[in-house]
Amino acid sequence: MISLLVINYRSAALAAEAIRSARAASREPLQVVVVDNSCDAAEADPLRGVADVLVVSETNRGYAGGINLGRRSCDGNVIVVANPDVIFAAEAIDRLVEQLNSRTAVAGPALFWDDAHTWFLPPNDLHTAWEKLDEVLASRSQSWFQSRDRRRFRARVRFWSLREPEETRALSGAVMAIRAEDFDAVGGFDERFALYFEETDFLRRITEHRKRIVYVPAAKCRHLYNQSAGEAPESAQRFADSELRYLEKWNGPSVARLLKRFERSPRSLSFASEKTAIALDRDDVIIEASPLASFATAAGHFPTSRHVVIPDEIHRAYKGDALYLRVVELSSGRIVELIRIPL
Repeated sequence: MISLLVINYRSAALAAEAIRSARAASREPLQVVVVDNSCDAAEADPLRGVADVLVVSETNRGYAGGINLGRRSCDGNVIVVANPDVIFAAEAIDRLVEQLNSRTAVAGPALFWDDAHTWFLPPNDLHTAWEKLDEVLASRSQSWFQSRDRRRFRARVRFWSLREPEETRALSGAVMAIRAEDFDAVGGFDERFALYFEETDFLRRITEHRKRIVYVPAAKCRHLYNQSAGEAPESAQRFADSELRYLEKWNGPSVARLLKRFERSPRSLSFASEKTAIALDRDDVIIEASPLASFATAAGHFPTSRHVVIPDEIHRAYKGDALYLRVVELSSGRIVELIRIPL
């Protein structure tokens, strides 16, 4: 049996659509378990008709706490954990479950920003101390910033170009298929990470148990990218708090505080133009879009025409004040054009 575990917080309509798409994405009938963290009957009541099991939490336990609470009601030997704001493509759950075995504990899909699956969402980071040091140095040195930006760009392009399943160190927590046996073996999610880093911590503990994590490009889902961007500065503070807690857990308090002490605000690129569309005069490029002017994280689009616009569904869902785009030469990583789209 496969259990779909959806953690809802004030997104009942989205959760219902996620469940509908998930049922259509699996040959095997799903046991649907929903944990509602909203503390609002108006959110919970509409979900009673679409969930097999509805768990109404008395408090907002966060994503990690909601997963742990819902796991108690999951009867499947595979648990597909999902945010409410995802849409599963045909056969997505089948493709994920096919990859799980005694060696592979977790499988994650290719995530896209748009309905047509042409805007790839970025890979996740393991966020080790070395990766954080790399980020800190980039915040203090322009040359290091440029070097890091090119390295991360190349890593994203490689990730987006994958066509076959590949072992990885990190996945997005938006959708993960997890063997229930392995979930229990590592003790579930660490509830100290109420928001941000909960999946990264969980996956690190999975690999410590010598189990594999696999990225499955043939399993496709749409996900509403970076919805917290419009909630800053509150979300920024939550991220910083969880990051410090995560670094302390995995590297010790001294290293964590040292890294945070030397960190500076992220450097930004300079945007000279504001447009609503991109006109291309060459084919050897990729377009990246980010809620951040630093492009520390970015979605990617391989253009198939010389005229590129942001899909309507991205415009409607995006919560930030502006979206930053850049056209980048694939072979060299050279930035051809920088564009700011006010929203």
